[in-house]
Amino acid sequence: MSALWANSFSWTQDVEGEEPEDRRFLIDGEALSLDFTVRRGLGRNLDVGLRIPFQARGGGVLDGFIDGWHRLAHTPDGDRPAFRKDAFRVEGLTTERVPFSWNDDTGHGLGDLELETRWRVRDGERRSPSVAVVGRLSLPTGTGPFEPSGVGGGGQVVVDTPLGGSFDLYGGLGATVQDPGPVRGVEYTPLRAHGFLALEWRPWRRLSLVAETNAASRLVENIDRYPGVHWIVSVTGRLDLGARTRLDVGFTENIWSQLTTTDFALYVAFGFRP
Repeated sequence: MSALWANSFSWTQDVEGEEPEDRRFLIDGEALSLDFTVRRGLGRNLDVGLRIPFQARGGGVLDGFIDGWHRLAHTPDGDRPAFRKDAFRVEGLTTERVPFSWNDDTGHGLGDLELETRWRVRDGERRSPSVAVVGRLSLPTGTGPFEPSGVGGGGQVVVDTPLGGSFDLYGGLGATVQDPGPVRGVEYTPLRAHGFLALEWRPWRRLSLVAETNAASRLVENIDRYPGVHWIVSVTGRLDLGARTRLDVGFTENIWSQLTTTDFALYVAFGFRP
């Protein structure tokens, strides 16, 4: 079971704030995702999984907290203080200068059901790299504001490289495909590339810390001047509560551009192996 609480803030307009003369797009709001995932091993190197997400979106409450975080950490704030706090706005112009707006599409509902399989093609144990292949299929089962737009899928190759002692380096490359829509005026990129790099440090037997950076190519096609690269960092603490239970707590920060999607997110997960 996991929960992801994400705040997105992104804009392109002639001046910051609520009264521009030329607004190409404004994306401002929060999303909450509660995921329930079950996995079953089919052998030593193969398992399958089923993920059921419950999702909600709206204006949220994190804007003031994020403004304070930016001041404390002396990081760019994307001119957040010039905009209304805790408001939900997804609006702008397409590349054909046609207005679009999702401002009334708040609420909650089920997300798309996801099927997953993971196959470890090489087990290097603790002496050499291990390699796995991951495949995912997304089914159009969303409800409410997350009503489906089509089938999606993805594939990924992941490598775990032991660095000796208490460190491991992980890396992966993959791609996703999806129905391009449009979804309420927005056209998505049918093929998208992804990559990540993560370093895990285990200072104690039951505790590990993971620093991860991941990047992805363009998400949407027809929002005028919408950024084409999404790059974020995440830091997660992982604690083994017992022989069969684990707790993950982490946060995400946008580092490539303050004017792309997720600016800040909090993550909590609880795992149980029966």
